[in-house]
Amino acid sequence: MHSNLTATEKQYDAARCNALDLADQHFNLLVSGPSPLSLDGSLIGHGLPARDIDLRELRAILLHPATDLSARDAAWRELVHRSRSDGPAWTIGCVGVAMPGLKQVTARLLRGLLAAHAEDVISSLLTAFVAGLASIDLERHSIAPRLLWAARRAGVKTCRQEATCVPLTTETLPMIAPRPVGGHEDLVLADAVRQGVITAEEAELIGVTRLEKIPLSVFARERGEVPRRLYDRRERAEKRLVAAIQDGKVTANSAGLDRNPGW
Repeated sequence: MHSNLTATEKQYDAARCNALDLADQHFNLLVSGPSPLSLDGSLIGHGLPARDIDLRELRAILLHPATDLSARDAAWRELVHRSRSDGPAWTIGCVGVAMPGLKQVTARLLRGLLAAHAEDVISSLLTAFVAGLASIDLERHSIAPRLLWAARRAGVKTCRQEATCVPLTTETLPMIAPRPVGGHEDLVLADAVRQGVITAEEAELIGVTRLEKIPLSVFARERGEVPRRLYDRRERAEKRLVAAIQDGKVTANSAGLDRNPGW
């Protein structure tokens, strides 16, 4: 591990994320020694090295900007298959490969949250990710981002119940500023759904294409939709969202939980 921590890593360490720390430790054991947990790159194809690739190296490859979406999906499809058929070690392997994304989501959710409640948020996030391995549709694109989105949504639900968050302004949304000040853009989307400003489908569209940075064309292809229609739908939803934030109707607080418990 590098001695110079990134801002995300510092936030994660400060949150004392025990469940993810434990998973990370198990992952490190599985990818160490003479027989590390590995995938055969020649079977996956899509430009991956045609040899055994231990999961630590695979994680680095999948995170590299030069690795395209088809290669990421092919690798994740095999990882999820292994988790379903070959037992808990591969489930931990999947968690380990997704760990940078899980830590990033966790750090963002835990800003402003009391330390006493952090573990509940982390546990729900990790539980949702693992549950997603058993149920996610492997025929659709963007497997890892969809797993992270499901984990994020579970974390948001728990964070809403546990957190005392400050209201956000338009500057805190990713479509207004690349790096939100408050860090609770997920809670903003959740509150907007509860208030009836946007639908759950529109929140997913904004979350996946803005927060997870999945190209809208890819998202449209997954849904069998025309990209132009989704662009227009997202633009209309974002205009309503920004107006609601400016009016103070939508915030990142946990009020009004009974309005739409399904989010």
